[in-house]
Amino acid sequence: MNPTVRIANQLSEDWMILIFVFALGIIAWVNRDNTVLRAILRSVLSRRFFKQEERREGHAWKNFGMLICFFLMGGLVLTLVSKRYFSNIFTSLPFYQFLVGVGVVVVLFGIKWVMTWLVAFFTAGASTALEDYNKYLALTARFAVLALTGPLLLAVYSTGSVSDIALNLSLILLITVPFLSTIQAMFSAMQMGVPFFYIFFYLCTFEVLPWAVLSKLIWLNVF
Repeated sequence: MNPTVRIANQLSEDWMILIFVFALGIIAWVNRDNTVLRAILRSVLSRRFFKQEERREGHAWKNFGMLICFFLMGGLVLTLVSKRYFSNIFTSLPFYQFLVGVGVVVVLFGIKWVMTWLVAFFTAGASTALEDYNKYLALTARFAVLALTGPLLLAVYSTGSVSDIALNLSLILLITVPFLSTIQAMFSAMQMGVPFFYIFFYLCTFEVLPWAVLSKLIWLNVF
């Protein structure tokens, strides 16, 4: 009996290429003047650069395009995780899982926006800090598009350990987005003189608690 070589299955689906074509097209359009992508990277790491970019005009549609890319890539990450690790539990077609994944990312992203708006509405003096929080959240989402493109391509179109490592890295990057925005906004609020008690109360109530409850529900239903 002659041995046969078994080739590991890729996670790719035919429709996934459209996501990468769309994302690369948006990135190329956003960076037509060769400055925007560099500005995003600098703004994530530096509050001073963030404030400089905030005063620039004419980026609304570009920011919206990058935000749509983030939703699509976030949904794709969740789809790949489901397909790789939970294929025996989530048995619907990958494209339907992708639509659900996009919806999950949009809802979680939207909840953070709504919560900060409500807190700003009912808490006098904190509106500026919370407005900065939402801007940081949008900024880190645009940064995630740049950071996720390479690992996602490897996760989808490579095989074996390379695909697994790239997928795990993509998931870590997706989770890092809200974490980065929270850290940046916390420092911003402290610089504005917001008492640490209110910052701590907000983090525990609207950041840690929802994720803890969601993780517990997923654990109970999956495992």
